[in-house]
Amino acid sequence: MNMKQVRLPQFHDRAESVWAQFLQALPVIVFFLIMFYSVIFFFGMEYTTIASLVTVIFQGNYKKRKVPTVPLISLLLQQLLLLGLAYIATWNIVLSLILNLVVPFWLIFTKASQFNQLGYFSTLMTFTFMQFIPVDWNGFVIQFEAMTFCCIFVFITIKLYHQMNRGKLGICTERKVMHLLGCILEKFLNDDDISSDLKELFHLQRLLYQEANDKRGKRHVVTTAGKLQYMFAILIQRTTYLVSNQSKVLRPVDEESRKLALDLAEYMQKAGEIDFLSGNRAKTWTLMKEGRRLLAEAEKEKDIFHRHVANFFRMFLFILHQAEVREQGILSEQWEVPAKHRFKERVLAHFRPDTFEMRFALRMSIVLMAGMAFNLLFYDEHSYWFVMNAFLLLRPMYEDSNYRMRTRFLGTAAGCILVALVLPLCGSSIASHLIIAGIMVSCMYTATPGTIVHALFVTCFALSMTTLAMGETMAVFLRMAYIVGAVLFVLVINRFFFPTSLGSQVRYNFQLLFHMHHMYLRMLEDLLTNQLDYWRICDAQIQYHTVLAQIRNDLPQVEKDEKDREYFNKILNITWCMASEIQQMFFQVKHKKRGIEARRIMEQYISYTDYVLNQIQEMLHLKKEKKLKNIEGMKYQRYIEGEPELSSLMTQYARNLSRLYVLVLRRVR
Repeated sequence: MNMKQVRLPQFHDRAESVWAQFLQALPVIVFFLIMFYSVIFFFGMEYTTIASLVTVIFQGNYKKRKVPTVPLISLLLQQLLLLGLAYIATWNIVLSLILNLVVPFWLIFTKASQFNQLGYFSTLMTFTFMQFIPVDWNGFVIQFEAMTFCCIFVFITIKLYHQMNRGKLGICTERKVMHLLGCILEKFLNDDDISSDLKELFHLQRLLYQEANDKRGKRHVVTTAGKLQYMFAILIQRTTYLVSNQSKVLRPVDEESRKLALDLAEYMQKAGEIDFLSGNRAKTWTLMKEGRRLLAEAEKEKDIFHRHVANFFRMFLFILHQAEVREQGILSEQWEVPAKHRFKERVLAHFRPDTFEMRFALRMSIVLMAGMAFNLLFYDEHSYWFVMNAFLLLRPMYEDSNYRMRTRFLGTAAGCILVALVLPLCGSSIASHLIIAGIMVSCMYTATPGTIVHALFVTCFALSMTTLAMGETMAVFLRMAYIVGAVLFVLVINRFFFPTSLGSQVRYNFQLLFHMHHMYLRMLEDLLTNQLDYWRICDAQIQYHTVLAQIRNDLPQVEKDEKDREYFNKILNITWCMASEIQQMFFQVKHKKRGIEARRIMEQYISYTDYVLNQIQEMLHLKKEKKLKNIEGMKYQRYIEGEPELSSLMTQYARNLSRLYVLVLRRVR
């Protein structure tokens, strides 16, 4: 009796969880079923693969808060282009090898990165799956018509879904951050605990940079929307830095200052209720008016607290103004990436054996070339199951791929057993098979992708359709034979052809993180004599914070020991502070021309910092920088006469660098 009482609540909780997953997946399930049965009705059962392909696009876009029309149309047109390339690839073995080498490189290089590892998936899936069953010209025309029909339906459905659920898709990150900042400041003034709020603030601050990274432009470093998000990310990073490291700055010295701080907290929370980056003047006018009033109040005093409050309002009001005039174009020549640099960074930089994109593109090309060659040379109705499973099992990271090999094999075996038990009870009519397929699809989209349960329902869905044309025994045998072949093939590719493990990627990212600190110092040195390149600063900051976020995300999976995780997190925390300080130095340096002595002090400060950073990299067994100045005979100084703010940042940066050196040295010893 006691055992039943224990199990019943667990069963109830599990049932509630599954029901919640089903409701969450319901829009995708309904979309697929409409597409699936529509394609069968209008074009024929042999074209149902297209329904799965467009469902992936719908699934990846329908929940987004904003889906711009032009990028969505571009994505759908790309599906039609890839359909045409897939058709050409089935003409002969030579074209198959060439296109299955070139297309994966194109899609992985342009759509995927270590920060968006599966960005290639929906497009490369279309190119791959549409090669499975070669068709003649008439068959291709029907495929093209079916794909066009489905793409139009995707576009209309996503736009209608967003129109109907405009207020239910969540608020933007900017609003969340502003509201949270207001709450933190209010709690801080009342001496309440803010540790959990700070943790969430750091998470949202990293998310802002990641969202700005997703809005990179073709000619400019970012799009108009990306520039607004980037500027807001800088503002929040500075504010986060002050809240977490310089809390004494925010401590008001008198009652009047306390009132201003409370007004600032209230202002931030109000901003969190308004979509202030939308460019809608009606929504932002009140914010701008109140912000100008508080700015004028902050400018009355010159102490450090009022100065930081005034700096916040100046930048926030500038962002609001930029959002308001965005239609007139806010991307100047200073934000345009030179053509030479675009080619170097977006093309040549990927063609290195240590990059994520190069290593994964090589593995994917080998899999598709070998798999499609096998499909063409030994073609039967289901030989494509081999390359299909290999494509789905090959993942950017070795660990993820191995996990999916286990779950896919076990799920396929379980699915074959279930089909062997269920299908004989349901008759052999087409209608019964289609009904079972619909039920299996509903379960498939409810299950978590990559799990055994998901693979089980994928197998049941596939076999419920396959057994219309062949016996159950043969279908089950082929399904298991091809999954075993695909697992062994991918296992060899992952082990011996340009493997990329999570641990090696984290180490590569640590190397990149320190390299970027050196690059920051080079940029700071260049600013002493030259103008600020906004595109270069923007590009560096976005990359730095996305790399940092990726390390934080992957570290718990790589470092299982709690002490090791704590050690590396301390390194990340210190380097984050250093990045925040040097980024503020950029804007301090750019606003004032300096004399020879001030430039000499800064240059020597930078050279010493470079040297110490290199020593830390050596202790961490990371690759050292090649081009560093000889510091022999140089005088180290971190104060410049007449520049208290810059000197304060230089001092704080040096202290953090010293903390980092001591932390790593103690570990080494």
